[in-house]
Amino acid sequence: MSAVGLKAWFLLFRPWSYAATLVPFFVAAGIAWAACPCAVTPCWGRWWIGLACGLFFQATVNLLNTWGDERSGVDAVPGAVRTTPQVHDGLVTMRELFAAAAACAVAAAVTGIGLCFFRDGGAWRFDAPLFVAGLVGFLGATNYSTGVKFKYRGLGVPFVAFLMGPLEVFVAVELLRPAFALPATVADWGMFALFTLPVALLVCVIMHGNDMRDIPTDRAAGIMTPATMLGPRGSLVLYWFCHLAPYTACAALCVLGATFWLALPFLVLPLTVRTLRAATAVFLAADGGNPPWRGLERASGGIHLVFGALYAVAIACAGGV
Repeated sequence: MSAVGLKAWFLLFRPWSYAATLVPFFVAAGIAWAACPCAVTPCWGRWWIGLACGLFFQATVNLLNTWGDERSGVDAVPGAVRTTPQVHDGLVTMRELFAAAAACAVAAAVTGIGLCFFRDGGAWRFDAPLFVAGLVGFLGATNYSTGVKFKYRGLGVPFVAFLMGPLEVFVAVELLRPAFALPATVADWGMFALFTLPVALLVCVIMHGNDMRDIPTDRAAGIMTPATMLGPRGSLVLYWFCHLAPYTACAALCVLGATFWLALPFLVLPLTVRTLRAATAVFLAADGGNPPWRGLERASGGIHLVFGALYAVAIACAGGV
């Protein structure tokens, strides 16, 4: 394969986006580390294999997203930003793209099913909660921009927030501590939701920033997203909320857990403020028109990764969930 071909595939796989998978696994590792020593020793080998499985899932989404966008003609709308023009430029065929997506999906499914089996006291057991969570993740990965097409029905942002927030953190924790008791009470589930809220919102804001850029072209293509439904002003309000709510959640956890470790992610706040000010300045300069937002998803992605790493360290030091 030529250097041009390798670059085309590199861009199609979008490896810079894989922080969305790394962060939930980091947070789960922080939870497991905080729980040691405990009755259940963390299975770090399963965690690494599960991380590889999660990356296969995300590669499936990335490839199918390009395949689905090309088939639907979304990127053909005048003025649309082609984030991955390799297929349109003839560097990769649609058949090759779909075959690569299918291969990643099969690799993720086979690896995931294998991880559902584990040894307990010398006997093999089947982890049913992990299987159910993995099945939901598989259906989400294959129906984001194909099949049900959540992305085009205004459900892409909240659906991915759930999949790459609480669901993926749960999967990673389950891999580290197989058959570990699920939260037993509503209060326990509430605490788990609060712990995973920052992860969910920050991955949500990456996608929302991308949708904010595409408001005019998505509307022209008949695509529903939270941004097209809210309009520029409402989208900016949601962008602010999704950026700042994780800090509110950390402050609440500091109070509930009587620990200042969970204030560690506040070190990222200056980056957040700079990103929000830049987005607001573009909105004001548009003077009622469609703001030419660019680079919001890249800036939010960097915040997501650094915030997530600090958050995982804070959980590990604070004592977990």
